[in-house]
Amino acid sequence: MKKEEILLKILDMHKFIRVNPFPYEGTSKIMVDFERNFVLLEDESLNADFNDFCTVIVGTTSYILKGNVDKIPNRQINLLNKSFFERFPRYHFFESSLEKYLDFQNEYNKHEKLRKLIIDYLHI
Repeated sequence: MKKEEILLKILDMHKFIRVNPFPYEGTSKIMVDFERNFVLLEDESLNADFNDFCTVIVGTTSYILKGNVDKIPNRQINLLNKSFFERFPRYHFFESSLEKYLDFQNEYNKHEKLRKLIIDYLHI
């Protein structure tokens, strides 16, 4: 795929993602269904961690759309190279159950798709 084609897909995904609400219903249900696992995590916050994952992706998209690719911090690029479950392996216990939490799964899948497009764009 050409760089211009990827850029158009990034733009479309960015517009779509910006209008979707955070999947609080899904994260709440996940935390209830896997309460035992979350108790063991103590001070961890699924909402905060997922928000961080999404923010890095959307923030990087902003750099790209403004033509500031050279200003993307290296730390941010390093974070982009990992999926949510790679960045936050403590949540692997519910990864195989995502289909039960459609709003979370949809947001996760959209952000993953955008993350991969960004990686492709940065490597062309």
